[in-house]
Parts: sequence; structure tokens; C-alpha cells
Amino acid sequence: MLGLFFIALSANAQAYLVLRKKGTKRKYEYTVGDQLVYKQKGQEVFFADRITEFADSTIILENNLILLEQIEVVDVRHANTNRSEFLRVAEVYLPVIGGGLFLLDQINNTLVDGNDLSIHEGTAITSGAMIGTGLALKAARRKKVDLTNPKFEIYIVDLK
Repeated sequence: MLGLFFIALSANAQAYLVLRKKGTKRKYEYTVGDQLVYKQKGQEVFFADRITEFADSTIILENNLILLEQIEVVDVRHANTNRSEFLRVAEVYLPVIGGGLFLLDQINNTLVDGNDLSIHEGTAITSGAMIGTGLALKAARRKKVDLTNPKFEIYIVDLK
């Protein structure tokens, strides 16, 4: 029984990478096995590599070894974040639901009721609002973190 306790402790004790804006609660986390998309200082292109290990202030990747100070920009679109689950779901499903509502109204109006093709003002406004809100949520989401900006910080948390 005691052995299972220590195995559970070692399974939970791991390191992870944190990117955050100072003074806010928003953070982006990367664990071992996650893909990191980053731009190194002095480079013009982004590199994508899988994280294999963390050591002090070094990220060990499958094809590279990089110090935290060498990272200039990180693409955080696929990072684990504490962003509201409601907002994540809304940005995906609102445009789909809005388009589906408009399509269903057109099918109901033309095929079921037998009317000529026409657009109902209320349905068009509602569908447009849903699509626009979903796309605005997607556009407002942060895509990259520029670590040359002193407002942002990057560090490794080691839970040993």
C-alpha cells in the first residue's frame, strides 16, 4: 500500500513550462509530450518540436535543446490554458449553429412550406450575430506571446 502511494507521488511530480502575462491570472502551460511552436532569437522562422524533458532553465526537445532566454516568441494556440471552457466552446460552435439556423430556416421556408426562396429578417440577424460573435471570439484570442515584451514571463515549474 505504501508503495502505491510513492508511485502516485512520483507520477504526479513533474515539471512543466509556464508562459504568463505579469499581473494577470491568464497562463499557458506545456508539459512533457506537448508540441512547442517557437521562434528563437536571431531567427526569422518558427520551429515546431515536441518537448521531451525540462532541466533547470532548459527545454529538451526531440530535435533541439533550448534555453528559456533563447526563445523570442511562442505560438500559444495549442497550449493548455486556464481560459474559460465556455469561451473555447463558443468560438467553435457559435458559427456552426448560426449557419445551421440559417440553412434550416431556408429549407423549412422553401421545401416544407413551399414558398419562394426568401430571407427572414429575424433569422438573418440572429444567424449573423451568432456567426459574428464566434468569429470575434476566435480573433480576440491570443495567438502568440512575445517574450521580448517585459510584460510576459516564461519559467519552468518543477514539482519534485
